[in-house]
Amino acid sequence: DKVLGRSSPDLEVQRAAELRDIITSLGPFYIKIGQALSIRPDILSPRSMVELQKLCDKVPSYDSKIAFATIERELGRPVSDIFSEITPEPVAAASLGQVYKATLRETGQIVAVKVQRPGVLETVSLDLYLAREAGLFARNFPFLTDRLDAVALLDEFAYRFYQELDYNLECENGLKIREQMSVLPNVVIPDNFPRYTSRRVHVAEWIEGEKLSQSTADDVGALVNLGVITYLTQLLECK
Repeated sequence: DKVLGRSSPDLEVQRAAELRDIITSLGPFYIKIGQALSIRPDILSPRSMVELQKLCDKVPSYDSKIAFATIERELGRPVSDIFSEITPEPVAAASLGQVYKATLRETGQIVAVKVQRPGVLETVSLDLYLAREAGLFARNFPFLTDRLDAVALLDEFAYRFYQELDYNLECENGLKIREQMSVLPNVVIPDNFPRYTSRRVHVAEWIEGEKLSQSTADDVGALVNLGVITYLTQLLECK
């Protein structure tokens, strides 16, 4: 567009939206890459970042009938036995799953129910395999790999990705970090419910909040400082 002299803010947003749609159509692996790019101001412009940030919670959802069937299969009980109320459609959807707002029948607590997308493990595994094969082929051309070992990077990425696909692990980590962060009075970590969690279904406490990008300018400075303190607490004091 710049070569043709057609550069403008509106066109930039349009191209970023087109890129987001292409990434979405390619599946979870590429959506994760798009999410990583959405927080890289050294690579993308602010307008493009805003468009790609929609990949974090505004990915097209899948049929709720499939999601509810997954809940019943994973937890071994009808949805109505577990939740007295649950939204008929997801309140958010991302690369690996979608989230419903529900009320636990047993306790009356309002919770977020995350359900993994069908076939995501197989799809991601195939994409990772193909990307790794491309990385191995690129090693035949030193000028492409002198500064970056794509295979090693993909292996680390794959390790983290497969961990993220195990919601039991996410629940365990959530409970651990909730206990560790209890020393910080201004930090709230949602409770997790192992009883209602499996590899593909995760139930956690529902907490109302807003994105940092939606906060007022007066709040952003304090929130960033709190984020740094929280990060350093995890890094230096937690095991």
